Formats: sequence, structure tokens, C-alpha cells
Amino acid sequence: MELKYFSHPGKLLSEHIVHIEAFCADTLFSLAARFHDLGKVSDSFQRYITKESSHAQPHALPSALAFVMEYYGKLDTKKLFFVFNAIRSHHGALASKKYVADLLIDDTNIGVGKAIEQLRGIYTKEDVRSYFGLGKVDESVVEAFGFDIDDLRFSLEDFITQKLLFSRLIFADKFEAITAQPFEAKPFDYPLQNLYAFKSRLPKNEERSQATRDILQNYEANLDRNIYTITAPTGIGKTLISLELALRIAKNRGKNRVIYTIPFTSIIDQTAAIFEKIFPNQITKHHHKVEFATDEERLNDYDRIKYLVESWAEPFILSTFYQLFFALLSDANSDNIKFQSLHNAVIILDEVQAIPFELWKILQPLLPLLAKRIDSVFVLMSATMPIITKEAVELAPKKELYAQKNRYKLSWLDVPKEETKTKITALAKNIVNLAREGKSVVCILNTIKNSKLLYKRLLSPLEGDTLFLLNSYMLPCDREAILDRLCEPNSNQVRGKILICTQVIEAGVDLDFDVGLRELAPLSSIIQTAGRVNREGKKEQATLFIFDTLDYEIYDKVLMDATRRYLLNRLQRGETIQEQDILEDIEDFFASLDVRLSDRHRIGEYIKKFDFAQIGTAVRELFKEEASFTHSVVLGIDLKEEEERYFEQAKILDRWALKSYKERRLKALASSILNIKEKDLQSLGINVPKSEVFGLYYIKNIDGVYDPKRGFLISEERELLDAFE
Repeated sequence: MELKYFSHPGKLLSEHIVHIEAFCADTLFSLAARFHDLGKVSDSFQRYITKESSHAQPHALPSALAFVMEYYGKLDTKKLFFVFNAIRSHHGALASKKYVADLLIDDTNIGVGKAIEQLRGIYTKEDVRSYFGLGKVDESVVEAFGFDIDDLRFSLEDFITQKLLFSRLIFADKFEAITAQPFEAKPFDYPLQNLYAFKSRLPKNEERSQATRDILQNYEANLDRNIYTITAPTGIGKTLISLELALRIAKNRGKNRVIYTIPFTSIIDQTAAIFEKIFPNQITKHHHKVEFATDEERLNDYDRIKYLVESWAEPFILSTFYQLFFALLSDANSDNIKFQSLHNAVIILDEVQAIPFELWKILQPLLPLLAKRIDSVFVLMSATMPIITKEAVELAPKKELYAQKNRYKLSWLDVPKEETKTKITALAKNIVNLAREGKSVVCILNTIKNSKLLYKRLLSPLEGDTLFLLNSYMLPCDREAILDRLCEPNSNQVRGKILICTQVIEAGVDLDFDVGLRELAPLSSIIQTAGRVNREGKKEQATLFIFDTLDYEIYDKVLMDATRRYLLNRLQRGETIQEQDILEDIEDFFASLDVRLSDRHRIGEYIKKFDFAQIGTAVRELFKEEASFTHSVVLGIDLKEEEERYFEQAKILDRWALKSYKERRLKALASSILNIKEKDLQSLGINVPKSEVFGLYYIKNIDGVYDPKRGFLISEERELLDAFE
């Protein structure tokens, strides 16, 4: 049956519903799809969609109430709530149970009252009543349903059910609105032969080849499992191993998507570069800086491509932990749209030690249940594997792999127990001595400020093109340039050069130094640093020197207490710890953390209450990384000019096209944006303007503000007098 009402300009509602229903055969989804836009048949909305009026009454709540009135008593309360909440929330954040219950129970609520009045008008339309099978408007059902759901208690499985239903509805709805077509997934066409051809061109490495054979053989013996771990030393080739494993799983079990996640945006491009050599133009990167390459004039193409990338609808996605965990836990509409794409996928988490440890407690029960419910396979990889799940099959012969490696040892380095600049001076002397021995040295500090001060202190004794600095106050292009200059041609070897850096080097950066120094950090971070000295094992055993915190600790007390127990006390007694013995220390470290873990952000408690707002707040807190104390700043670009172009476009584009234009300009600016601490920005002593259009601060003239070798300059770097004189 065709309805004469429009859902979008020029598009019939009945056609819109049919296209959405085709996305999924699930019964609850079909109900949500059918009723989600029922409110649009109101006279108010139809006048708005045909431009006879400039505004319309909201349609989501009336649609949800109509569903409840028709199915109250026909479905159990939980199922009724899942569908109601998906419809009610489909243009916003996923609503919490208490909010919905209070909304329905409060008979003075204006929003509910107006929605019921809308329904009275809608229920007079015979064609609508026939199409949706409507009975009558029954206000008593609304309050009764409110009291019913107020008593509900939810499980993790309920949480997954609600998220999946909501995600499917908003994904299919938005896709149809953009394309006017039902969604059809692209075929998963990633033949293993491409990978084998690529590997055949690499230098022979029997150790890596054997590790690959062992891991794949263990997989073949455990084909039916949903969670695997690969625990192996750095430099064993986990990236290509995991790719081959993912392709085999997808082929064996009919998966239609691979989602490869990494902790940091900064290393996505280099991972993508490897994968794109194997599968050209078939890898989709998604993170907050990614650009969507389209014809400038074809705005619909931009919207379609942007949507497919941001919803993870493409068959091979390369993204970040941030995006994955926001898809899993956030209440935001834009995050939930990815959740449905996790279904029937192979999901790889590389460097899982970087997952905030506050999430480990909730992931232990959530991950195995999630894998089962969404029919997906998870592969977790790390050289230092935390206890994120207790139901995984370990594929790597980890004891043998670690026993075969002895590329480095950990030793203690004393620095004076005085003020920070005295410690930095002492540290600089040690580095200079190592440099004079012809050693290449990497030194990792915990803060940007101290990395800059140490670099500055070394500039005089290490003149020439031998000293480099790397931190997150540097633009991506300058970081890449420094990494390129560090290495020997066509090699990861660093010879005769010194790198001072922060934790940006800990994961995914393939460099090989002679010796390392590391400020005290959690054991897992120290081992990741150790993977950057004698990485290929072709030199004599290297040393990673650990030294005490220079001023204040930036890491969580629980992590640092465990590190002191399993590492620091032994090193300070004069012991050295060999790489071949480190696995036992790593496992003891994580075992001690496991018994001390608590769900300090109360995510598990909020899940049982279906308090999606609090869950969203908790995950934003976990990943904020000082976001409340930093500002996004565009360097070297005058945003006044960008604003002028924006206002010119505003004269000729409708609001949706203008929104697309703005998003494209923000993506184009991304490579010039740094997140700078508020105190460092204030120390410039100038008024840094902010664009209200783009929501970004900007500094057009960056002379004396930014240097390609140092990044954004802090006050100590800009002072005329040397801080150490």
C-alpha cells in the first residue's frame, strides 16, 4: 500500500519505510522501522516538508507512543521498551530508562500532551489507520507503560539488544534519507593471494615466518572460538600476522567486514600505507582528521561517502580505540550509528595494553557476550597483554617467543633527587656520554614540557643534525618528516642520532636505536619503549635505562603501585631484567592489577539501570585526555578568510549543503590543528582569536609561536635567557 504523505522532500513515507525494513529481518527492527516516522503524517509536518510552513511539531515521540498504544499487551515490557526507546531517540541521544519512565508517568508533561494531541489528528486519517493497523488513542496505556518500565532491571544482554536495535534503525534511516535506496553491503573481496604476493617481496625472516605458522596452526585447531589473543614480543610482525588471520577467519566463517583498531590516530596512516599496498583503494580510514575525497561540486557524493565511512559500512575499516569504544558505550547518535557495523565482523584490537584500564573490569563480561550476540570474532594483540577477557584462546606460543628473544635488558639509572632542572641536566650528561660513544639514543619523558627542556639543554653539546624532538605539540607533517630523517635509507635503523620524545613513540613506530632511556611509567609502557631498542636483534644486547619521575606522576596510582612491586624495587636493588625473562613479570603485573580492578566509573551499574547518559559521560571522561584543559588551535591559517568564504556559501546553499561545506573545510583544516593546553596558550601573552563558525582558535602568524623542529613553543623555549643559566 502506498501512502500519499512525504517523509522527506519529494519522497513518499511508504517508500522510505519499505527501504528501511529491507535492511534487517529482525522482528523488533521491523516494528521500529515501520513506526519510526508515523508522526510525519501530521498536517503540521506535511506543510513543513512541502515548504508551506517554516516549522513542524516533533515526530519521534508521537511515533513511539503510537507504537506502544498498538502493541501494549502484545509484547513483553522489555521488548516494548526497546522499540519505543529506539523510535523515541532516533533523532538524538539514546534515552535513559529513568528519563523515559518519568516522561510517561508525569501527566503534566507538555511534550507528551502535545504528542497525544498530534496522534488524535493522525488517527482521524483512514488511510494511515489502515496502513499502520491503528486502533484508538488510549492515554491510559501511556501512564501504565511508564510505571511498567520504571520497575524494569536490565542485563548486559539487554544492553546489547537495545544498542543493536537503535543502531540499525538510525543507520538504515539516515542511509535511506541520503541515497533514497535500501542499503546493500559491498562484497568482502580481499583475497589472501594479495597478501602472499606482498610478503614474497619482503626480506626473508624465518623467525617471523615460524611465528606466523604457529599462530595460524593454533587458529586451525580452534576454529569455532569468538575471541583470540596474540601475545608476542615487539617486532615479531603482528600487523601482517593479524591481517592474514583476519582474512582466514572472514573466509572460513563468512564474515563481511574487517575492523582493525589502533590506539592512536598518529599511527593509522602508516598502518594504512601497508594495507593499501596489499589492497589498493580498498582500505577505509576513519578518525577525526580523515578527509572524504569527492568531487567538490557533488555534495550528495560527499554526504554519501562521509556517511559510509563514519558508520563503518565499508568492508575494511581502519580506525581507533576511541571510535570503537564510543560505538560500544556512548549514548550519542553519531557514535551509535557504528554499533550495527560490528555485527558479523572480524574486529582486531592492536596494542590492547593502551585500552584505559578502568574499562578492563566491564570488558571482561561484556566482550564474550558481545562476540556471541553480534556473531563477531575479536582478535586482541599486544606484547604486554592485560587481562581484558578470560575466555580467549591464546594463539601465539608466547613462552617460546619470549625465551628466544634477548635483545635488551632493563637497568636502573640514578638521577639526583633534587629539582627538575637539575635532574634534566644530569640526564643530559648521560645522553651526551652515550652519543660520544657513537650510540643512537631514544629518551622518552612523561610530559611535553620536560621533553622540550631536555632537548633545549642538549642543543649546545649536540650541535648538528643529530638531535631530534618528537611530541604531540608538533603538526603531523613535521612528525613524519622527523621520523623519515631519523632512519637510514630503506631501514628502521637509527645511527648516531638522538631522539627526545614523549609517549607518542610507544606504539606503531618502527625505529631501532642502540640504547634507550625511559622515565618511570607503567610496566606495559616501559616494555613498549624497550621494543624500540635493538628491535631487529642484530646488535649486541641493548640497555633500556629506567630513571625516576622527574617531577610529578601522570599515571594512575594503581598502575604505578604494581609497577613498583614488579619492576622498580628490583631495579633499584641493582638487578637487571632480561627480555627473555620479562614475560613472567608482565603476567604477574597484570594479574595483580586484575584482583585490584574496580568499575570506578560505575559503568556496569549504569548498564543495569539503562542509564545511557551516565554511561556516555563515563566513557567521555575515560578518553578525554585533558580535553577540558586544552583548546584546538589552527596554526598558520587566518580563519577570518575561511569565515568570509563560508558566509558567501551561505547565500547560495541550503542548510544541509552548507553543513556539508563546513564539514569539508574542517577536514581540510585538520592537518594544521594542534590540541594545546590552556596554560601554554595563555603564556603567549596575546589574544588568540576564536572562530565561532568553526569552533576553533587560530594563530595566523606563527613566527615565534611554532617551530617545525620543536613544535608549539612553550614559555620556557621563548624566553631570551636560558632557563639553566
